[in-house]
Amino acid sequence: MAVLKRLGALSEKMHGVAGRGASLLRPPPIHFGAPRQLSATADVSWWHIPVLIQPGQIHRKALDGCAVDLLSLDGGGSPLAMRWRPNRTANTFPQVTLEEKTVYLVPVAVRKEGEHERAIITNETFLAERRSKWAMPPGTSTWKLSVRYGEVKTESPHAYLLKVPPVGRSNGHFTLEVRYDADIG
Repeated sequence: MAVLKRLGALSEKMHGVAGRGASLLRPPPIHFGAPRQLSATADVSWWHIPVLIQPGQIHRKALDGCAVDLLSLDGGGSPLAMRWRPNRTANTFPQVTLEEKTVYLVPVAVRKEGEHERAIITNETFLAERRSKWAMPPGTSTWKLSVRYGEVKTESPHAYLLKVPPVGRSNGHFTLEVRYDADIG
């Protein structure tokens, strides 16, 4: 344990010598979690994906300037710029510093029963400007998350399957699930 503490102190010293955001230690592994449904009202379902730095290894303890994208696996296209929602806050941000032992949420899709009954991809445009460009009709779509910092890009090792129910169905049928390569298709 003492060795790890000394390495942590050494990491801080190297971080200061190498400059802000740089370190001589390797980048930490990024963990992409299982979707969480977070909403304050009963007729709204809003799916978020937790992202965090995997603790307990010898690596940098923070990554500066992290942006997040949603990548469609169904039809290609450009990545959708998403926003971060640090745990326990309502505010969202286009970039954050990912720090070890802190969970960051990525709001992905929302659906309100009875209003339009399409899912809305809650990308940068939706959260920053309250304009929707990505209304998802009933059916399924497959996505991955990608975290970018500097010249480095890390994609989720698994996909996320979004299921949007037909008009008239409740949000109990609106799901976002983890899918591994063998399950996609």
